[in-house]
Amino acid sequence: MGCANPLNRATSDRYARQCSDAYREGLLDVAEQACYRAAVNVNLGNLGPELKSERWYNLALIKRALMKLNEADELLTESLKVEETLSGPSSEKIGRRLAELAAVKYQKAQYTEGFPLMERLAPMTSFYSGKDRVMLAALFQCYTLQAEQAQQAELAGRLKTVSSSLGPPPSGLNCRS
Repeated sequence: MGCANPLNRATSDRYARQCSDAYREGLLDVAEQACYRAAVNVNLGNLGPELKSERWYNLALIKRALMKLNEADELLTESLKVEETLSGPSSEKIGRRLAELAAVKYQKAQYTEGFPLMERLAPMTSFYSGKDRVMLAALFQCYTLQAEQAQQAELAGRLKTVSSSLGPPPSGLNCRS
């Protein structure tokens, strides 16, 4: 690995700010391009695994919002692998990546691939509060329903226990079945 290039760092940071601004304004196509450029500059400038994990994660969130689920899946998987080398098997950052990846798997109707992610996420739920906790309650509730439909009663029970501990899911929750 070569030395980090400060010009690429400044460029990556500028694109990351543009991505964030565009996302807040609902300009997802603009956000996607800016996040992509932020991630590319991390690679070009050898800016390190921490920034790589962060930039891939942020780009994956935009891809998910755009329903580019296969791309989001790949980016989240890679970000998770990198993050695991940095912060170990369980941290708030790992939990966020697991939750997002499980949500993508759910949207792709790949429930059996999502179940192990949910089980890994379960012990990390105490890291979250507020809207993150509500989102997790919904995710666990939806996966509970899928486990029940798959006739995996033990798994459904474990997921339901976690879901209940997080509080009520959002009103009007509609899990696709």
